[in-house]
Amino acid sequence: MARSNTGPEGIPATASLVRAIHAAALNAGEWPSVLERLRAHLDARVVTLGRHEFATGSDSSMVESPGSQAFGIGMAEFSARNPWFLSSDDYLPGRVMTGDELISHNDLRRTDFYRGFLQPRGLLHLLCGVVDQRPRSAHVLSAYRAETQPPFDAREKSELASLLDHVTLALQAQWRWQEAHELAQALLGLSDHDANPAILVTADGEPIYSNPAARLLLERHHGLRLDGSHVVAASAGERRLLSETIARVAREDAVHDSAAPAVLTIANTPPLPPVVVVVRAAGQVFRQHVGARRGLVMLAVRGSHSGHDPATCVFARQYELTAAQSKVSALVFAGQSLSTIAQSLNLSENTVRSHLKQIFQKTDTHGQMELVHLHARVCPTLP
Repeated sequence: MARSNTGPEGIPATASLVRAIHAAALNAGEWPSVLERLRAHLDARVVTLGRHEFATGSDSSMVESPGSQAFGIGMAEFSARNPWFLSSDDYLPGRVMTGDELISHNDLRRTDFYRGFLQPRGLLHLLCGVVDQRPRSAHVLSAYRAETQPPFDAREKSELASLLDHVTLALQAQWRWQEAHELAQALLGLSDHDANPAILVTADGEPIYSNPAARLLLERHHGLRLDGSHVVAASAGERRLLSETIARVAREDAVHDSAAPAVLTIANTPPLPPVVVVVRAAGQVFRQHVGARRGLVMLAVRGSHSGHDPATCVFARQYELTAAQSKVSALVFAGQSLSTIAQSLNLSENTVRSHLKQIFQKTDTHGQMELVHLHARVCPTLP
């Protein structure tokens, strides 16, 4: 089979293939196309990118060309009898080798692996490169030729060696991205079960993530809402204050790496009481569409729409509040009036005022709003 020296748009074939390999790092769905091009480039019948476990002898094909996965399924049945994987010492990262370097063709033909797997498919010759090695396994890029074709030669080994580094870099980049993405999803998923609204925004208020409680709050315009693609205060008079606070916290965190959280009281939809918004720096993240890092800020919203458990309250433990004081403090934090607190706790308003006075003394605060802001700073977003 004659191989073309140019790829799409007249780009030299190898350069075009290298670009395709690195594109697959950003889009795993491109790997089948990459392997199909490698198969044509090496004049092979089959090309696979797979993982071999040395301890068990098991093989798993991640991608293969042709893309039916039939080759990988058949290989898995004979993997424990594959003589090309007798020693893990041969599979050093970056090494490129041919099958006859591992076992001669005559010896290979006497194996069950050849008779049961290779021969029925008309295959004999192997060219492989070690993409990555772990303590008990290796990821290998393998090309197979038919028995009627010539063996892979030194030139083709050299070509695969020049491409292997690119495959390794692309695959490792994909793994790092996948690991980071799945870890982020797992961590953000924890807040999905939190009754407290939490919204992760950029320095200009663009939401990156919001939990279900936050999405409900935004839909109902309870203190905050979406204005196009930005989170803003539902009250027009407080929008500038919120946007400036978000930008300031993100900016200070970028400079000092430890910006102090800010606490705002934002008007709610009447007759609901105001909500308390804790604005905490959440670090920096690279934003692809601007090509630079941007500050992130977490908006943790507290108010009458969400409860606060006094039994698990960090604030109550830190300031050594009694059980009664902790309940009063939690209800104040939830935005309830003194009369409502008295009714819910079956106490007189004077008793509630007495508890509140003692809470002020213990926390060195001088009013309910100051108490609420201190409470919001101390208590974490998640319970």
